[in-house]
Amino acid sequence: MAERTRWIRLAWLGRQHPVAKLLWLLGLGLGVFFVSRPALMLAILLVLLVLAWTAGLRKPSDLRGGRLLLWSGLALFLLQTLFYRQGEPLLSLAHWLSITDQGIARGLLVSGRFSIILLSSQLFVVSTDPSDLAYGLMQTGLPYRYGFALVTALRLMPLFEGEARTVQQAQRVRGVRYDRRALPRAYDILRQLMLPLLVSALRQVDALAVSMEGRHFGRYRDRTYLRRVDWTWTDTLSLVLLTALLAALIAARILF
Repeated sequence: MAERTRWIRLAWLGRQHPVAKLLWLLGLGLGVFFVSRPALMLAILLVLLVLAWTAGLRKPSDLRGGRLLLWSGLALFLLQTLFYRQGEPLLSLAHWLSITDQGIARGLLVSGRFSIILLSSQLFVVSTDPSDLAYGLMQTGLPYRYGFALVTALRLMPLFEGEARTVQQAQRVRGVRYDRRALPRAYDILRQLMLPLLVSALRQVDALAVSMEGRHFGRYRDRTYLRRVDWTWTDTLSLVLLTALLAALIAARILF
């Protein structure tokens, strides 16, 4: 997965400005709630799948949680289809359960919104370097103190994930059982797992604070950058397309 992510960041999607991709993520997440036609929702989802294909994501296993996304979307579709009562009945399964035309349409809309939001989020994550995202936000006006907090959080998350895996494996070697009667022992399991992680987090924070003080972090109003993320004409074009798409979706919702 790590090698795949590095390859994605070198593809065409990874070369786009992080702020432009973030605006696309937010705009698309907002725009799908203006879509009221299943055909249009499926068309947007198909475009996203084509973008993922061209960026190198060829199967669900290339995405983290790709299979979960697929099955969750299918479950949402089935729930809406089976239990939404409005509309003309198409198939009666029982006296209290029937499939209607509006139930199918609503299932497509709900599962389509869910799939589009999660798929676009996955594309953003695998194609965006956290440092580039923070640098891009800081260069567009975000105070560098908040940008540093963002970079620190994004970098420490995989570190803590690896440490949690190490602690879990060490405890299994010492006889801790995670697979038997997990629900009654949930508190004990969490306490055994979280206490070493809390100690490690405090050590990391203390070392980071000492390092920041030694480098006079926050002394100056502005900061310099070793690496800059440049805004190009393709990023401007992508924002124009995003604006046009949102305007079209809002107009379609109002008029139709």
